[in-house]
Amino acid sequence: MFTGITDRRQIIAISILLGVIFFFGGVKYYEMRLDKVEVITEFTVEQEKEIEAEKTLEETPALFAVHVVGSVEKPGVYLLEENKRVNDAVKLAVPTDKADLTQLNLAVLLEDGKQIYVPAQGENTSPSEALVRLGQQSSGLVNINTAAVGELDTLPGIGPALAGRIIDYRKKNGAFSSIEDITKVSGIGPSLLENIRNMVTVR
Repeated sequence: MFTGITDRRQIIAISILLGVIFFFGGVKYYEMRLDKVEVITEFTVEQEKEIEAEKTLEETPALFAVHVVGSVEKPGVYLLEENKRVNDAVKLAVPTDKADLTQLNLAVLLEDGKQIYVPAQGENTSPSEALVRLGQQSSGLVNINTAAVGELDTLPGIGPALAGRIIDYRKKNGAFSSIEDITKVSGIGPSLLENIRNMVTVR
């Protein structure tokens, strides 16, 4: 009699033990599946962010830096999209009432590193002087053979009038052979040359 009761108790105990094992095993399996789903979800979100970032980079247009000087109210360096034109840069710099825009080809596409010189009315400039690459070299020196009025005007003692004379001299006589040749320009003497000697170059 006692043997039968003991057997039943053992069977019940084993059943309970197996039930507990299956229960906790099921819980553990569910947690593992849930973790896997969360990892996949997080990975997918990160992938989406990377794809969006790549799209943004692809859609962002390249920017060109152009230097607008001359008869403008806000001379300076402007960053514009690569498909913009000279007209867009000049508008940002706000031409003065005396600006002569007829000497500029406003329809030309911008190029990175260009300088746009806006001449004043009555001022004669060639296309190469109205729209030229920066005369200032990477060394920081102003090339007196290519610099426009706006760049020459940055030199101490060289105002718009003297800058205009330098350009007129270049037109009539060609490029300067040496820095000292700039004294051949009316109004520029030895003392002024010494003031700008370390700031200019000829190329």
